[in-house]
Amino acid sequence: MDLAPKHRQPFHLPGPWPGCARGLVEGGAAWLHSGETGEDLLIWPGPALISTWDGRTWVNLIAGLPLPGTPWEALASTVSGGIVPWVGAASFELACDEASLPRQCLAPGRLGQHWMAVREALRVQDGIAELWSWTESPVDSAAWVVRLLAAHPPLGPALTLQAAWDEGQHRAAVERIQTCILDGEFYVANLCMPFEGSLETDLLDLAQAAFHRAQPPFGALLDLGGFRLLSLSMERLLSRRGQRLCSQPIKGSAPSTGDPELDRRRGETLLADPKERAEHTMILDLVRNDLGRVARTGTVEVVQSMALEAYPTVLQLVSTVQAEARPGLGLADLLRSVLPGGSVTGAPKHAVCRHLAQAEVGPRGFYCGAMGWLAPNGNLDLALPIRTAQLQGDRLTYWTGGGITRLSDPSREWAELHLKTRAILG
Repeated sequence: MDLAPKHRQPFHLPGPWPGCARGLVEGGAAWLHSGETGEDLLIWPGPALISTWDGRTWVNLIAGLPLPGTPWEALASTVSGGIVPWVGAASFELACDEASLPRQCLAPGRLGQHWMAVREALRVQDGIAELWSWTESPVDSAAWVVRLLAAHPPLGPALTLQAAWDEGQHRAAVERIQTCILDGEFYVANLCMPFEGSLETDLLDLAQAAFHRAQPPFGALLDLGGFRLLSLSMERLLSRRGQRLCSQPIKGSAPSTGDPELDRRRGETLLADPKERAEHTMILDLVRNDLGRVARTGTVEVVQSMALEAYPTVLQLVSTVQAEARPGLGLADLLRSVLPGGSVTGAPKHAVCRHLAQAEVGPRGFYCGAMGWLAPNGNLDLALPIRTAQLQGDRLTYWTGGGITRLSDPSREWAELHLKTRAILG
């Protein structure tokens, strides 16, 4: 996690990690986890910027005070006007509104984005802990960490999920999309469906087990004002380092088994699959187009195409697109161009989103929105919240989805939805 602090100091953990983090998580700390590096960051929340739908428009509040502009404008002015980074997430429906795309109707009071200022954090890697600070003064007191850190034995996760519709309903939805494709309305659509469940264990235990099982590069457990988000995402939606922009869309997946030879053969089959290659190519072109709208002319390039990446539960095809930002590009314009991510909509976006707003069972919420961190200097790293659970009380919603083309087999698409629950269920 490229969130370099201004100050850091060593810290002695009082017990085995991450069991001793329970109090921090229960106290509202944001937990970012990278399966690539084994790095954990527990962030004590500062003032929050939130946007809520009032039935007519998005209402922006920062530390309880109103903030003018659209949600992206409010976020841009908040981040650029400070000295600390911000961590949080935004919903799919808010991103659709900012990009003038059709979306599902929302009930008043629906949360659209929640970002918290990052002033201090506990960073742990390979059992070594440090206190980090982004303020002008170094950390002079670890009281908030000491008070909330305590060793707790894991309880063991227990979770069951029920699909929102059955295989026949999903088949009908897939076939309707294929009819639209044959009629020339769009080329590919990412159809999503929620699974519902009741959390029967401690949330920290569920997160710990899921992080260990799925090894997500962009894992996170966020408290968005009482609404919890557990993300096991593998997909980089957008990063910016100086003028360099990068997106890494994922399209094409197959189950991994842990058997190297079997997974190698499955990977070769995935790479050669005409449907998966066509789907990936169309989304890759869409991402190139999105970045091209905010890039210097001639700088958009695919630096890696359809690379096979293996995770404990899934094999996936990933491409990397890079570009140079045009001079003066601001955060709001950048987010409007890229969000919602092409790999979770389809192409072209407007026609697909119009169809999905009628076809899916309800609003996606933070699933398929954006999640990560933003810095005052313009740098950012946002994941696309796939493999992501949304929790309200003990109720858990976990969406999964897949790209539908004219070559899609409805039975395989139904199986893919369940494959993607393995990240959280095992």
